Amino acid sequence: MLDRGTSRKDGGMMGSEESLSVCANPALVKHAYHIGGPLSSMSYRLSAQSFQPKPHFSLDVKTKSSEGLLFYAATRRGSSYMALYLSKGRIRLSVGKQKEIFNREKYNDGKWHSVIFSLEKKKFRLVVDGIKAQDGQFTSIEASSMELTSPLYLGSAPDSLNADIKSKLLPTQSVIGCVRNFKVNGTPIPEPTTNRGAGPCFQGQTQHGAYFSGRGAHVIINDSFVVGSRFEAVFDIRPRNLSGVLLHVGDLSRPGRGPNARHHLSVYMSKGQVVARVNNGAGEFSVAVTPRQTLCDGMFHRVAVVKRNNVIEMHVDNEGDHKIGPSSSPSTLTKDPLYVGGIAETPIHPSLPVTESFKGCIQNMKINEEPVSFEKLSSVYGPVNLRECPAG
Repeated sequence: MLDRGTSRKDGGMMGSEESLSVCANPALVKHAYHIGGPLSSMSYRLSAQSFQPKPHFSLDVKTKSSEGLLFYAATRRGSSYMALYLSKGRIRLSVGKQKEIFNREKYNDGKWHSVIFSLEKKKFRLVVDGIKAQDGQFTSIEASSMELTSPLYLGSAPDSLNADIKSKLLPTQSVIGCVRNFKVNGTPIPEPTTNRGAGPCFQGQTQHGAYFSGRGAHVIINDSFVVGSRFEAVFDIRPRNLSGVLLHVGDLSRPGRGPNARHHLSVYMSKGQVVARVNNGAGEFSVAVTPRQTLCDGMFHRVAVVKRNNVIEMHVDNEGDHKIGPSSSPSTLTKDPLYVGGIAETPIHPSLPVTESFKGCIQNMKINEEPVSFEKLSSVYGPVNLRECPAG
């Protein structure tokens, strides 16, 4: 299985003409990512030469968080590290055996601040907005252990490093805010190797919701979701493309026989229509609704999907329809991940008509009357801003 956090191209089984968007895209801050939450992180794999002989890093940050991790890198032998983080609003650089330097100014004012940090032979340095902190000092033995290695992390570090980071008295979760213009030795590094929940930063006003940027972005609401005989999903969408997966549960690669063969429920957009498709084991049936107003009108559209036994009903705004499926099989026997915004890049969904990721904002989602809190999800893949959408 491919790493579901790695960016990929959309397209799936759609032709290039079908995947073109006629929707207006939001104004984004260039080369910037919104981070925030326990699993919002980006990793960068760089060559060993990037860290020799004197690695030099820089980035811009905008946040209102008083605490949180910004950057973390381990050393080759695993005995040391380099970390940039916020504590009580101050930007701190921690290296080696918990040696730290920092400026006394507070930088969690929601404005952009430039940060430069580097390792020298026996020194480490931090400069924020042109103000230099007092250099930190290494012993010869400490300096010899400061050989950084890939991957580097912006935002939260992975779970596998949490215990180690906590032992160093560092925050494990990222700040909530934006980072941009990440550079190594003066060279811009625009795209992370792996992105898990670091979405775009928007210009102008924002509002609540989760913004999916396409390119494989998706979340998993539940790792083992059972649709059963009764299912209901209600949510609002403001799309930035006309085709894409909205919701999916079920493994379409299972053989055509057996108690839960090909059972699934999918909701997706196809060329401006919204389609709900179900298989209870006796064959697929679906309902499609074309909203009165185009989905690309810049407004939110409410989608409501209700499955009762072998009947699927859907409403998009004020338009609705239903379809009756085979009566011999009333229950959808899934026990699979419930995806929102896209699906994993695996061979288990070969027959979905649309496999490209949704691009746009989803808010006010309820599954079986239970609200979905996107910012609290632990399974986030690709460029998703879990906390905000552009206001317009």
